Amino acid sequence: MQIAITIRRRLALLLGLACAALFISAAAAEAQRRIAFVVGNGDYRSVAKLPNALNDASATATVLREAGFDVVPATDATLGGMREALASFIGKVGQAGPGTTALVYYAGHAVQLDGSNYLLPVDVRPESSAGIPGQSLSLSDILRRLDATAAVAKIVILDACRNNPFVSQDLARGLSLHLVDGATEGARSEAGLARIESRSGTFVAFATSPGATAADGAGSNSPFTQALLRQIREPGLPVEQLFRRIRLDVHDATGGQQLPWDTSSLISDFSFFARGPATPPGTRAETPASLSVRPTAAALRAMPAADAYRAAIAWDRPDIYRGFLAAQPDDERALLVHRLVSQRTEEAAWAETVRAGDAESYRLFVRLFAGSQHAGEALRLAATAPPRQTRIAAVCPVCPAAAPQRARRASVSPRATAPSRPPVAPGPVRRTRPAAQGANIDQPAPAPVPVLPLVAGPRWAGLHIGGFLSAGRQDGGVRFGGLGPQNSVATSIQAGNVPANLSSSGERVLGGALVGFAIQAGSVVFGAETDFSAAHLGGRSAVSVNPFGVQVTTSARNELFTLGTVRARVGVAFGDLLIFGTGGYAYGRAGQSGSIVPNPSANPTYVGVNPGLIGGWAAGGGVEYAIGPRISLRLDYLHYDLGSQSFALGETTGLIAGEIATIRASTRGDVVRAGVNLTF
Repeated sequence: MQIAITIRRRLALLLGLACAALFISAAAAEAQRRIAFVVGNGDYRSVAKLPNALNDASATATVLREAGFDVVPATDATLGGMREALASFIGKVGQAGPGTTALVYYAGHAVQLDGSNYLLPVDVRPESSAGIPGQSLSLSDILRRLDATAAVAKIVILDACRNNPFVSQDLARGLSLHLVDGATEGARSEAGLARIESRSGTFVAFATSPGATAADGAGSNSPFTQALLRQIREPGLPVEQLFRRIRLDVHDATGGQQLPWDTSSLISDFSFFARGPATPPGTRAETPASLSVRPTAAALRAMPAADAYRAAIAWDRPDIYRGFLAAQPDDERALLVHRLVSQRTEEAAWAETVRAGDAESYRLFVRLFAGSQHAGEALRLAATAPPRQTRIAAVCPVCPAAAPQRARRASVSPRATAPSRPPVAPGPVRRTRPAAQGANIDQPAPAPVPVLPLVAGPRWAGLHIGGFLSAGRQDGGVRFGGLGPQNSVATSIQAGNVPANLSSSGERVLGGALVGFAIQAGSVVFGAETDFSAAHLGGRSAVSVNPFGVQVTTSARNELFTLGTVRARVGVAFGDLLIFGTGGYAYGRAGQSGSIVPNPSANPTYVGVNPGLIGGWAAGGGVEYAIGPRISLRLDYLHYDLGSQSFALGETTGLIAGEIATIRASTRGDVVRAGVNLTF
């Protein structure tokens, strides 16, 4: 009896252990759900074939299966095949539920268009670059569909930045077409893939830097996939450290010509192969400590130049590159690192520009990066983009606090262009100390009110110089009068021998230069400028009459040979356009003369000249349009009034003592000017 009881107890114990083992195995399987979408496209029908793409995808699929992934393959897939395989992959990820790791690997052609990335099927055949989105898979769309699932980690590996099939001269001509508005369009896709933002729980790796291209490889695999296959099997290696090793391997294999790039917002640890209980971490002798510990500026200064360079390449972050440049400014690799920093800054600015999507941002990008490969794309997009929308921050007496969020492990935002700092979630947890208890309490910080500052288009402030051509007309009259004992001139005027007024109007084309300065406060621009032009405005006229047998010729001249102004300027900037008004002092060198000459000359004759500088005022206004970061076109109107000048016409024959004639010349006119300004 006792033996039977003992046997039953042992059977019950074994049954319990078996159930526990099954439960633990199910839980382990639940925690290890891994699904991968692996695409290899190489046999393209209309563009250059990629011999290694299928090899890369096949080898990657094999190693992923070894790592426990359920692989959904697609090889040499058409657009329909890629969409069908993608739908199957997304369906599996959705059914797997929370805790799933979803991975996308793509080897093949991909292009950047309008700041977005597109993966090309083998049957892509666009008649223009505008047809690419409809004949390819958008990387942004794939990430959005993964974001809609409960996957805890989303990993995207793109060995897809290979030579762009649409940038050669022949293909560009073949893809051109006439748009509806009559403009001719060529291939718009730029080299390389666009920089993207990763959301929480996402890791994205590119085979090369944003905006650059990668090699297909001379062997059986591309340099990027070859490095991936060599490094991926190390147990317990975090994915971030894995791709730092890959970056160094590809850099060494390509002589620094290709540099993979990645961005991470993972919120949990991930490694492809688990570390066994007997496998200590970091056992590889060739792994430097700088791959796992972010190097500081002090650490970079303490390293030999070669080690500091490799640490900067491995981490591939702008602040670490700048730390290397500060520590090793004279190193032979400093120029390459400086080029990398400049490239990342440009690509980050392009990503921000596309994200903003307004015309002012596109034009600002062109002004800041005039030589960029994206400049033509930005100008084209600016022509159809909407204007910038100004948003004013809402003001509320009490703003609700946001719920605390899990902190990201990523130390660098993918869009950072300044030195790196830890990212801050919208609702950070801060430590406060209550006065009564003196204990630390976690409480959510108030959510910040979003503010989008109004950014005026170009910066109009600074010193500016320019040149212009102008068309002007001077409308001035000359008035005659008499003075003297017999007042014979006044009598002649009354008798009609001498006209009371003569016109001295005339127009010319003239040219000149200006220099000035401006200060900008928001959208208001104010400053001063001076200009000088070689003018020949005004003219001369003469009238001859013979009412009493004596012919009298009366002539007058009022010409302006130079014109200069010193004016204040105030305007309002509307993005690229500046509307302004001006006013101030005007001056010029005038040539004024008059004469009253009778025939026969036995009668009194009067002659006088008044050369010299004259002054007055000038006012006007105009518009200025910025066509580049430092250059603008200008069109303005100017009215000048140099007043009236009086001078005497002396009696030259001596027939009448003390007899003189007087003349008053008015100098005023209008000028329309067009020119170019350079701002410094």
